Amino acid sequence: MCRVLAAMVLLWVCWGSSFPAMRVMVSGLPPLLASGAVFLAAGLVLAALRPGALRGLSRRQIGVSAGVGLCLLGAQGTIAVAMRHVYAGTAALLVAAIPLWVAVLRALCGDRPSGGGVVRLLAGFAGVAVVLGAGSGGDQGWSGWGVVVVVASVAWAAGTLGASRTRVPTRPATVVQLLAGGLMLMVAGFLTGEIAGVTEAQVGAVAWLSFGYLVVVDSLAGFALFNWLLRAAPVSLVSTYSYAVPVVALLVAVLVLGEPFRPVVLMGAVVIVGAVAAEVVAMGRSSPFPPRRSP
Repeated sequence: MCRVLAAMVLLWVCWGSSFPAMRVMVSGLPPLLASGAVFLAAGLVLAALRPGALRGLSRRQIGVSAGVGLCLLGAQGTIAVAMRHVYAGTAALLVAAIPLWVAVLRALCGDRPSGGGVVRLLAGFAGVAVVLGAGSGGDQGWSGWGVVVVVASVAWAAGTLGASRTRVPTRPATVVQLLAGGLMLMVAGFLTGEIAGVTEAQVGAVAWLSFGYLVVVDSLAGFALFNWLLRAAPVSLVSTYSYAVPVVALLVAVLVLGEPFRPVVLMGAVVIVGAVAAEVVAMGRSSPFPPRRSP
């Protein structure tokens, strides 16, 4: 239990600080290519640390892990594109609604929510609407990019639900997810012409430092912790990162990046985080803490 709690806190810090880091990175580097390179680098490093780890996977396990990686990292790459226009703190708040989208997807799969669950979902999505309506965009304006973050959050929820239902050893699954998702984002970056921006843009040292930070902290540490937790704890407990991460992201964005924090956004934040916390607690009561399983 102590190992699980320690891993959860580390995950909150890793992924919470990654939002401001991503905002800095995409200010100087093309978002799809940079995000893809981050994940590819992390996947190659992780594979090198344990040579031959993928040999024990069946084709089905590789396919499932690759599919989860495409959902998770495709969503994160999309968020990276949007974060050229959306503040890091705002993006983190919209992503915080992931457990609510997980509940919606579970309902579509036949796991109908209770009356209280419906109320929590409506309240949480009302908070999302408040944040979207606040128009808290970045340098180039809002212009609907918040909706892009919301759509990416739905894809992330699908990947989270899929990952929790797979039986794949932790480290090989992480390697496959990082390589598959990173390759997809790199291809998308080339197809959309981002390579031209690499040769023309003047990339500063801070952007490269953020790139390195995302490789080590967000990808290597974050995804390893995430996959381990999905097998050591119920998905309802792991999902608590979704209301802890935005708190960390907001603090770092305001204190380090100097992003504005308006009262209307605070109101939306309270509603979203409150609804997500209530939903996660409710799911936790219906899913007892399982015995720890070895990866």
